[in-house]
Amino acid sequence: MFGMLGSLTKAVVGVVVETPLAIAADVITMGGACTDKAEPYTATALKRVAENVQQAVEREKKP
Repeated sequence: MFGMLGSLTKAVVGVVVETPLAIAADVITMGGACTDKAEPYTATALKRVAENVQQAVEREKKP
């Protein structure tokens, strides 16, 4: 149960803190055009949120 809570907490922090910062970074760097990143910061942040939600769901399914 605590593993699920940890993953959900990470997902919430990702949505509340990381995603707005990633959006700001994308605006400043013109969507990552000024950097050598393969994908925009926002896409990376949202992938991490999705991974944390998926981990929480998988841990809930385990007996």
